[in-house]
Amino acid sequence: MKELLESRIGKEIDVSFGAGTVSGKIIQIEGDILQLEKDDQTFFVRIEKIVAFWDSKERGEKKVKSPGFISIPTE
Repeated sequence: MKELLESRIGKEIDVSFGAGTVSGKIIQIEGDILQLEKDDQTFFVRIEKIVAFWDSKERGEKKVKSPGFISIPTE
C-alpha cells in the first residue's frame, strides 16, 4: 500500500479508512503516516488503517453537486 501511495504523491485522492473517507492532495508519507492537504487543512492517516483509495473526481474538473429539493411555486 505504501509503495502505491508514494507513486501518487502530488495527486488528489480519496481515502477510505473504515470509519470514514477523506480527500486531498498527497503531500508526503512519513513512516506509516499519509499526509493529505485540502482547503488549508491537513489530514494524517495511518497507512495500515486504509481500506481503499482512488483518484479524486474533483481532479481537473468541478464537482457537480445535486441541487437537492427544488421548490416550484404554484398558482
